[in-house]
Amino acid sequence: MHGFKTEGIILKRRNLAEADRILTVFSLQKGKISVLAKGVRRITSRRAGNVELLNRSILYLYQGKGMPILTEATTLDTYSKLKENLTLSTYAYHILELVDKLTAENQENRILYGYLMEVLQRLAKNARQILVRAFEVKILTNLGFASFTEGVIVRHLRGVIGSLLKQLETASWGEIEKIEVNEKEAMELEKILRYHVERVIEGSLKSRKFLKWTR
Repeated sequence: MHGFKTEGIILKRRNLAEADRILTVFSLQKGKISVLAKGVRRITSRRAGNVELLNRSILYLYQGKGMPILTEATTLDTYSKLKENLTLSTYAYHILELVDKLTAENQENRILYGYLMEVLQRLAKNARQILVRAFEVKILTNLGFASFTEGVIVRHLRGVIGSLLKQLETASWGEIEKIEVNEKEAMELEKILRYHVERVIEGSLKSRKFLKWTR
């Protein structure tokens, strides 16, 4: 039994008992973890504001026999611009759902954590769906579920869409922000990536129905 701290982004939370919550956190040091946050639903809780959905925080945890228990938390970034805008919050929660659905627990992945931070920061400044598409490509390739530069998928991709997918896999975030696509190309990218994501998770994403409203 010992205490430790980790930096992480709150992906999901669910209520437990009268005042507790279980947090799903994608952390820098340990990958996706579940954390028991006791008493955070009480009005008097000092920790509640630091573990809101989408926050990036430093979490201080106590590891007992079960899941780690939250003892303290400090906010690094609330991504307030994303939360305050309906379209941006829809993009952000879609990204959080992708990470939650596609990653396994307790598998450190600092590259993916960097992608997650990068896309959230850039969306707050530049609300473009190409950034969301890029994150979908990068998480699929990072976790080994697909490659858009080699293998079977490439042989079925031709023309502009094939080139775009390759760019999204290999380009930097700065280069991705400069990519221009028309409406037809944007819809085709979304369709292809939705297929690959839903094939992996063997189901549909809740956030998809909300994304359709913000086109």
